[in-house]
Amino acid sequence: MLTEIRRKNLQRALNPRSVCYVGGSFLEMTIRGTLESGFDGDVWLVNPKTDEMAGLPCFKSVDDLPGVPDATFIGVNRTVTNATLPRLNAMGAGGVICYAAGYSEIGGDGPELEEDLKASAGDLALVGPNCYGIANQLHGVSLMALPSDGLRVKRGCAFIGQSGSLCHAVTRNARSAPLAYVISCGNQAVLDIADYIDVLIDDPVITCFALFVEGLPDIPRFSRIALRALEAGKPIIALKSGVSDLGASMAMSHTASLAGDDEHYQALFDRLGIIRVTTPVELLETAKFVTHTGVPAGRRLKGFTCSGGDNEMIADLSAPYGLELPQPTEIQRAAMQEHMQLYTSISNPLDFNTTNWGNYDVLLKLFTEALSENADLGLLVIESSQAHEENLGTREALEALRDAGKATGVPVAQTNHFSENSSAADREALHATGLTMMQGMREGMGAIGKTCTFGERQQTVMARDSRDDLAIPAVSPLPDGVHALDEWAGKQALKAHGLPVPDGRAVAVGDAALAADEIGFPVTLKVLSDTILHKTDVSGVALNLADAASVEAAATDMVSRLGIDRVLVEPMAPKPVAELIIGVTRSEQFGQVLVVGAGGVLVELYKDAECLLLPVHEDDVRAAIGRLKIARLLGGFRGAPRGDLDALVAAVIAVARYATDHRDTLAELEINPLFVLPEGEGVVAVDALIREA
Repeated sequence: MLTEIRRKNLQRALNPRSVCYVGGSFLEMTIRGTLESGFDGDVWLVNPKTDEMAGLPCFKSVDDLPGVPDATFIGVNRTVTNATLPRLNAMGAGGVICYAAGYSEIGGDGPELEEDLKASAGDLALVGPNCYGIANQLHGVSLMALPSDGLRVKRGCAFIGQSGSLCHAVTRNARSAPLAYVISCGNQAVLDIADYIDVLIDDPVITCFALFVEGLPDIPRFSRIALRALEAGKPIIALKSGVSDLGASMAMSHTASLAGDDEHYQALFDRLGIIRVTTPVELLETAKFVTHTGVPAGRRLKGFTCSGGDNEMIADLSAPYGLELPQPTEIQRAAMQEHMQLYTSISNPLDFNTTNWGNYDVLLKLFTEALSENADLGLLVIESSQAHEENLGTREALEALRDAGKATGVPVAQTNHFSENSSAADREALHATGLTMMQGMREGMGAIGKTCTFGERQQTVMARDSRDDLAIPAVSPLPDGVHALDEWAGKQALKAHGLPVPDGRAVAVGDAALAADEIGFPVTLKVLSDTILHKTDVSGVALNLADAASVEAAATDMVSRLGIDRVLVEPMAPKPVAELIIGVTRSEQFGQVLVVGAGGVLVELYKDAECLLLPVHEDDVRAAIGRLKIARLLGGFRGAPRGDLDALVAAVIAVARYATDHRDTLAELEINPLFVLPEGEGVVAVDALIREA
């Protein structure tokens, strides 16, 4: 928990004027790294068994230190670690990194020792335990168990991860990724990922956040902090591990099987504009692009290559991310043709041809003209191998792109086919000018496309009158005694919140024929029970009954087989354009989860669904429906009528409204199927299931 005093202590630890290392000789290389990096603060060592390490004297105890450390790395066993914390807290130290393992990540006495650790920490900003520590590349401070080779930076990404090994690995990356901090957060006994983001959001030198996430302990708090980052224009890039399926624990409805743990995280990331990546390389490349080039204003990409094959690859890799490749205008074509051979074509991407290879003056004119209109980003695909750069003309092309970007105000970037074909010298020189040199076409295009998606989400969110509903509300436990409503009661409850339902009758079995006559034939007859939740599984539904005799026969059959005394009689619903499912489940972590997807009896076979977290905005509902495969049916597939999309969106909002109004008692809700009728004719909820406390 980040109290106010702990917040200040974490700020001290992240911007230290004095650091202390407690531990043995294995820390010597780490200490030397700090001394050699140019850190100009005090460095103190504590080791009762030796007089000197790394050329510095050792104190026997933290009590002997000449001052109060802002940041302390404790590299001793868990027992000594726990005993050291109260002494540091008593003297007013700032933050501590607890390297020791053997706490809550193991059984036995581990969890108890972690509770003792938390109590002993007091007001200290405690990082870990069971973590590698912090590499501070802004100030040249290594507070890690292993030395880091990261270069000093003036601005960059804050990398925060739950894997110590990965955190150490990224400090040694050869991609010129600008990392201001690398924070290994370990067990998160006191501080979690959200706390580090919270403290760093307002730091102007932090450009973005890169996360390796196994799990988030407090989703509501994380969502509030992530929303702040979104509003500040500082992307969060997340690599999430540990995909699992929660369907087995929520198996009362079809909805549950459509939304597992990973789908919940994806819904959270989509909601808050968090850029999700799948590999550490993508994580670094995206952070690099955001830091140096920034977030493009839109999706219009202008590509430059010297190969038709490269043009094709740009086109292929742009498509999955919705990147646009607007073709040159006639005026642009005429201006660019002056610098190209007659037999060459002017297009986007532009193959500038080997005749212009290495010709800075011509390339500058071509690139500038291409970026002068309908462009949000310029991308050059060219190899930049330092060993061959004199022969490749790479430098001239890169400088032409850089200067064209400056002349037009359009951000620019470069990528290559193979990550190893990149010049570190060029990267260091050109990154300072705002031109990102990415390594690998797929990784580069992914970084661009996903960053553009972040930009669109930020624009959408910032345009809203209120953003309060984006944060996830705290989840309270359900009262005991969850029970189901019968279909009639459930439909009436949802109707009161605006969901269209059939004009049915809930009657005793003997009155079924009379009710059918009042409604008008043909009708549907259903068993009405709060214990039979899936009626089709027990043949509890009779469709298209055309007269009173058919109704009586069906009702008599259900009584004999199922022992029920009430039925639901409804008019036969008209033929739909499409059948959908709308459901709400409850997650202890994420709160209420809304699912919209292809419905009907084959719902689990299709598994065509989108998850949204409640509360939800109408724009997000409409966007989620548009991502469904069944959206093609709703749009009028092969001459069929279009579905009533507006009515569908309104129905989803009605269900969401009911769910949020019953947040503290609703266990789950499902509409399956919801018939979507032709445009202008609305929707109708054919079946409904509600379970509540």
